[in-house]
Amino acid sequence: MSHTVPAQVRDHPSAETFKCPAGELALDYCNTGQGIRGRRGIEWFSSFAELLNWLEATGTVSRKQAAALRTRAERSPAEAEKVFAGALAVREAIARVLIAKTAAQKPLDDDLRLIEREYAHTAPCGRLVPSDEGFRWTVDSDAGELDAVMRPLLESAVSLMTSERIKRVRRCGNTTCYWLFVDQTKNCSRRWCEMKSCGNLMKVRRHRERHRAE
Repeated sequence: MSHTVPAQVRDHPSAETFKCPAGELALDYCNTGQGIRGRRGIEWFSSFAELLNWLEATGTVSRKQAAALRTRAERSPAEAEKVFAGALAVREAIARVLIAKTAAQKPLDDDLRLIEREYAHTAPCGRLVPSDEGFRWTVDSDAGELDAVMRPLLESAVSLMTSERIKRVRRCGNTTCYWLFVDQTKNCSRRWCEMKSCGNLMKVRRHRERHRAE
């Protein structure tokens, strides 16, 4: 189901995560790496500022805090670059672990240890707040560290990985697509990130293969 794309990212490749939400913040974050895992190998984010725009658009970071973090990043570009590189490394570690799970494969121990370390490192930056659904994790409004923005993402990932919902995590059935999502259908029958994109693509591909076979 498509959602309204927030203004901060409307013309950015990461807007795809709002058009086709995965059902979990950590999975939406993993899906921002679709470009680099695909054939073209293009990273959707080019800077900490672009990552922060996406986080603000998801509601993970408030507008006020995003502005404060942008100012700090501008004043400390080396720190921002380091945090940005670390954020992408964590994203890929989470994605590899979950993709391995969908294929019934054993995840890399190094990836699990990285998630573990970052989860512990960012613990002081998280705050549990009420939401329409119950509660959600957000960033401590007083946290000034740039890597504080990773806390809700790590909370989402670890909560998903240690819950029954992990059994419903799927990777798109198109072998060239790395989109992850929570299958929320009653009979666990969802196969594609979106029927109108990968679903139709694979349907056309199977149709052509049948004609060639005939």
